[in-house]
Amino acid sequence: MTAQEILNVLRAAVVADALGVPVEMKARGTFQLTGMTGHGSWDQPTGSWSDDSSMTLCLLANINEQGSYADLMDKFERYMMTGAYTPTGTTFDVGRTCAHAVRQYAINHIEPLHCGDTAENANGNGALMRIAPLALVLKNEDNQDNRFAVIHNYTVVTHGHLRAIMGSFIYIELLRDLMMGMSLRQALSHVQEALITFVATHEKFASEAATYQRLFTPRFQQLPATAIRSTGYVVDTLEAAVWIALNHHDLATGILAAANLGSDSDTVATVAASLMAFERPQQSVPTDWWDQTLNHELLDHMMQPFAAKFGEEK
Repeated sequence: MTAQEILNVLRAAVVADALGVPVEMKARGTFQLTGMTGHGSWDQPTGSWSDDSSMTLCLLANINEQGSYADLMDKFERYMMTGAYTPTGTTFDVGRTCAHAVRQYAINHIEPLHCGDTAENANGNGALMRIAPLALVLKNEDNQDNRFAVIHNYTVVTHGHLRAIMGSFIYIELLRDLMMGMSLRQALSHVQEALITFVATHEKFASEAATYQRLFTPRFQQLPATAIRSTGYVVDTLEAAVWIALNHHDLATGILAAANLGSDSDTVATVAASLMAFERPQQSVPTDWWDQTLNHELLDHMMQPFAAKFGEEK
């Protein structure tokens, strides 16, 4: 990817987040989103982005600075406690599991890699929503176990259950394959094969890999919307995002379709936008949508150095 294509990818995720924020938690079919709006579920100004983008910015900053896991947790703490890395200086919509992890670090002084809740009911999408930039970091890492180790560590700082770790792994592997020029269908087939090899040597993940198997079924793309759940459960979020990306080739249309699924609309839209943008990085979101997102100074401060660092000449 060129630096501009990386910016396209990062901006698509922020725009998707901001589009979904006003309708988050709303039931599917009770609204019809057609563009950028404000207020709604969180009563935030038009163009406000949420924890999805804020915690991604923390990750970008940490990668730019070559920071440690403790440095990343410090950034998460500043985000949650002081409103750093937010569009307006005010924190809203912090996920329960993420908040628990930050408190573990900031108050109980737990080591970063042990902060993530390992309970089965802590399998939200709070790692999935922020981890996409790792695909660019790991693009040239050919060893699957080495990639997994990095994805594992960046996940468990907030989400320690094996299912959440597996969700992050599948997601980043898909994004990486898309960067290599595969279509999403091809990437799904490739990742499915890679998982067979992976669980053969990491047996404790076998049952968790099985929870994601619907993604890889031949007719997953043809499922009706009624069969797609768009909740904050990590499996639901990844399924919904992949389903949207398989069924929409136009970035703007796909983002709207994702947000209109309702429930955890901002995160489903963010993950779907990343999948679509990684597959077609030359596409950019509509200019008027990007122009309406807030705090471009902060966004550019984090995104531009990252894009310059990982962008390639064509």
